[in-house]
Amino acid sequence: MDKALTESLDRYINRLQDVSRNLKLPRSGVSLQAKRNNAIVAQKSAEDFLAYCALIKFVRRNIGSLSQPSCVALVSVPSHWPVSAVENAAKIIFNSAKEFKICLHPTSKHKRGWEIDAAELLALDKLIIFVQAGSVVHEDFELAATVRDKLSLCDARHIRALSKLRICGDLSDDQVAVIGQQPSARMEAIFRRGQPASRAAERLMAGRSRSIDRPAQHLDLSKGFGEAGVWAKELKRDIQDWREGKLPWSEVDKGCLLYGPPGTGKTRFAAALAAECGLHLEATTISKWQSFKDGDLGDMLKAMYRAFDAAREDAPALLFIDEFDSIGDRSKFPSRHETYSTTVVNALLECIDGIGGREGVVILGACNHPQKIDHALLRSGRLEKHVAFPLPDAVARSEILAFHLPSLSEEPALKEIGARLPGKSGADIERLAREARRIARRENRPVTINDVRARIKVPPPLDAATLHRVAIHEAGHAIVAHALFIGKIERVEIYDNVHRFATLKDSNGITVTEIPAKEFTTRWDLMKMITMHLAGAAAEDLVLGHRSSWSSGTRDSDLSRATTLAIQMVTEYGFGNSLYFLPGSVDIESASELWEDLPLRDEVSEILQERYERARDMLDGLRPTLLKLADALVKEKSLDAAQLEPYWPGAPKHTSVLRQ
Repeated sequence: MDKALTESLDRYINRLQDVSRNLKLPRSGVSLQAKRNNAIVAQKSAEDFLAYCALIKFVRRNIGSLSQPSCVALVSVPSHWPVSAVENAAKIIFNSAKEFKICLHPTSKHKRGWEIDAAELLALDKLIIFVQAGSVVHEDFELAATVRDKLSLCDARHIRALSKLRICGDLSDDQVAVIGQQPSARMEAIFRRGQPASRAAERLMAGRSRSIDRPAQHLDLSKGFGEAGVWAKELKRDIQDWREGKLPWSEVDKGCLLYGPPGTGKTRFAAALAAECGLHLEATTISKWQSFKDGDLGDMLKAMYRAFDAAREDAPALLFIDEFDSIGDRSKFPSRHETYSTTVVNALLECIDGIGGREGVVILGACNHPQKIDHALLRSGRLEKHVAFPLPDAVARSEILAFHLPSLSEEPALKEIGARLPGKSGADIERLAREARRIARRENRPVTINDVRARIKVPPPLDAATLHRVAIHEAGHAIVAHALFIGKIERVEIYDNVHRFATLKDSNGITVTEIPAKEFTTRWDLMKMITMHLAGAAAEDLVLGHRSSWSSGTRDSDLSRATTLAIQMVTEYGFGNSLYFLPGSVDIESASELWEDLPLRDEVSEILQERYERARDMLDGLRPTLLKLADALVKEKSLDAAQLEPYWPGAPKHTSVLRQ
């Protein structure tokens, strides 16, 4: 710091001291004196000093209004500082001004109402209310306010003054800027007496630069993201029109929910979307809110309000909220947590609705289980767009590989490798690329396609007996689906892991059926679907005497789908033995809940058992067809719709349907 700047800073500190000692409100004659000067305040608490300086500026700006016989001042405290952080400084400044009452406004309104008595406070002549920026203010205070202002906490001159008074050395403009963005509780760590504050500032700057996910900002949203990529393109166009004044903000999508399996790249998509649309990214999670400070209700709500306020301050911005399904559904909360959880959901609804306005802020939620989210959060005007984020297909997998291995992006074999990774998420593929780079790095050479191949786990070849079992299983699905007119069977495939490999999902076979969309469903429709799902296991049981684990074991298995449909039949559609309506009464993701509800378990068991026997009886009557189709699959591995036609029951005799 040069000599001129040092002298200027000295003068500024002295002026602050003079103001704090001599400031009088002209009409009332009340003296707002500080018993300690700035140096003593700074030595005692870095947080108090910065709040003290900001309050002195506030008083000077509003001295006329504060001098009136009656005054109600609403003072906004920035979101990265808790309201309580200004209380000590306010007491220092207004210590001798007995007629001033200081009020720290609650950050939220509880179900039972406000935890402050506005009428009692407004009976006083002079009231100063400190409120967290972005939080809702009591309606009576809004009406009575004669002064509305914001505290200029962490002003550059105040930060430099604190550094000088604590003998913490000089600070550059960039260092001052990064310190000014820190929460109040961090100031003591930055301004340790006699230690250079620049050292802490440099560490903060380094950490911020490391946290920026550079690759995600260059991700091509048009590739590998399906419907989400289409929505991103539309959003980018709308935001550009809004920036140019061609489109009001009311015409831009207010929010979107991305849902799908873990590891599909929802977080990476959010970072890429923000970069693509030129939006500031404010990223948070529900668990971050829950773990803020002591994790009680007030702390969680503070963290929530802070996230929304930060997005508004940096608008246009994208507020990304991960783990959105953790917020829960008010209709399903257990009684012991109902008050806490309902208050959280209500507060989130309040934030998303944006009573204070959220122009320029797009909310993007991400979750794995959308059915667990309160429906009010997903209606129009809130997170109104819902986009499935499935596992990437073969093309998308090769594009993700090319993104993480740019030196191999033109390598034709990447498409083949991408096709050989069914069921892998974007995170899995990123790990594969990282491991391939590690191999090359250890040998001090560029990464090659063989490095990638070396990290792929090749499934073992299927022997003849196992392949025949797979063929029987898939033929069972196909024949029952066709016999029950469920939809058009587009193709049936089995994989020997020698000449043919799975590309869509991690399995040994697949039956692809195009099922037409319907406006409503009947009991018979659901019964047919359950029969089709159980037909693979029934075919194995019929022909081979027992079934394998291929029909169960995962959430995406045949038995899982059949069970889910049976639960919905009973609890949602009234298609069971009773006509009650209890949607969501059982968490389908938690199998143990079904076992606890004995009547429901019995009904579901009865439906599944009856449909399994039905599938077995149907296939028993079509046993010759089942065996012929299975034999054809063993030979050909894949049969499309045209090749399947001769195998359906009642089809004319044929000589040959197999490819030559």
